[in-house]
Amino acid sequence: MSAHLTDQDCINALATFWYEYHSQPRNERPGQALERAYVVAKEEVSLKKDYFERMEDFRLRATKWIEAYEPEYKTLAPCPVVFNILLRENERSLQALYPDDWKQPIKERMWANEYEFKKSSTVTKWLSDRDPKGLMMLWQMLQGWEYQSCEHYEFRNSVAYQIKQQIEYGILNTLKKIHCPNDEDKVWTSWTDPQLDSHVVCISDMF
Repeated sequence: MSAHLTDQDCINALATFWYEYHSQPRNERPGQALERAYVVAKEEVSLKKDYFERMEDFRLRATKWIEAYEPEYKTLAPCPVVFNILLRENERSLQALYPDDWKQPIKERMWANEYEFKKSSTVTKWLSDRDPKGLMMLWQMLQGWEYQSCEHYEFRNSVAYQIKQQIEYGILNTLKKIHCPNDEDKVWTSWTDPQLDSHVVCISDMF
C-alpha cells in the first residue's frame, strides 16, 4: 500500500470522536486530555529544571493551542486542535518517507492540502447511540491514520501518538459499556473460566 494523506473526513471523524468522548460525564475533559497528551509525549522537551515547572510548561502549550481557536470555535476549540495535530503527524510521516518531494512546487507536494476541520454529526450520533458498527469504522479509520503517520522515528514519542491512544481507549471503553454492561461482565485481574470445571474437551487438545 502506498503512503498518502488520510482523507479529511477521516481526520474530522477522529477529532470529533476524541472531543465528544471526553465531553461525556465522568470522562476526562477535552482540555485535560490534551494537556495529558503533552505531558506524556516524550518528544516534548522543556528547559525548565523543576519537575512541576516542566509539567506546567507542557500544560501551557496545550492551553495556548486551545485559546488560539476559541474566538472562532468557542467551547469546541480543542477539536480543531486535535484535528491539526493528527493532520500534521500524517504530513510529517510523508515528509520523512519522501524527502525529495520537497523539491516539488508547494501545491504538487503529496502532503499539500487545504483541509479544514468540520465537526462530524455522524460520529456524534454513533457515540451517543453507542453504535457498534460506527465505533468499529472509527477504529478502522484510526488504524489507517496510524499506518499513514508512523514513518518518522519520533512517531511513538509524539503528542499525536498520545491522542491516538486516547481515541483507541475511548472506542474500546464505549464498546465495553455496550457488551459488558452488567457487574458479572466486568473483570480486572480475577476471572473464573466457566469451561474448566465442566469437562469440556476441545478436539484440538486431543492431538
